[in-house]
Amino acid sequence: MNNAFRAWLVCLLIALRTNIAFAIDLRDVLTHPEKYEKREVDLIGIARVPGYFYLFADIKAAAKTDLSKALLIRQNNFAGKEYREADRQWVGVTGVMSSAYRRGWDTGTGVFLKSVRLLRDRPQPPIKDATVLGVFQNTTDTPLAIQVVSGSEGAATFFLAPRETDETIIWEGEAIVSRLEGPNRKRLDLQKIGKAIATRAITFRNLPPDYQYSPEWSEKRTLYFRILRNRIESVPASEGRNWTIVGKKSGVK
Repeated sequence: MNNAFRAWLVCLLIALRTNIAFAIDLRDVLTHPEKYEKREVDLIGIARVPGYFYLFADIKAAAKTDLSKALLIRQNNFAGKEYREADRQWVGVTGVMSSAYRRGWDTGTGVFLKSVRLLRDRPQPPIKDATVLGVFQNTTDTPLAIQVVSGSEGAATFFLAPRETDETIIWEGEAIVSRLEGPNRKRLDLQKIGKAIATRAITFRNLPPDYQYSPEWSEKRTLYFRILRNRIESVPASEGRNWTIVGKKSGVK
């Protein structure tokens, strides 16, 4: 036995005893998940994060969000971390393969997530996504309700405390800003929505044609709005990108 082989064998035995993660073929994990039960794994694949976090081995399945060809990446829902920016990107995921129940984590057979990192040296998969993000800044001293109304998508409502900034998915349609009426001690979502103070049409006509292929965090798919006492202003990305979004805690490296 030569020295090189002996050194390799020693490293292998140490790794097996200490449960160090190896880069493992995602396709094999998808086909034989039982082989990896309770093992720490290091996987590479394309992330889709439509809420739950899934990892795909190929672009075609990822583009269709074909969950029969995906591995569930189990998130700790108590951690408050977001992984949306990993959507449609090549990522490396490290975690422990398990089908066991764990309080506060997503249920199902998959990987208890330890870490996820973007593989920035790989080209972005050409997967189309029409999601547009709106960032709204409340410059007033009053808590506000913001309703985003669309004829085709329905409506969504979120709330901003005074001087707060938040991000949400938007559609073409109209933004309606209203004051909240209720005791200050009440949560914002439990207060009564009062009189509207401002409205603004939302249109995507100024977005670049290729925005649907841009990363989730790209300014190509993000619009910024400043809410004043009686109007909503559109703000250039060069300014809006510096705003601090409330509660945003990314889990992606």
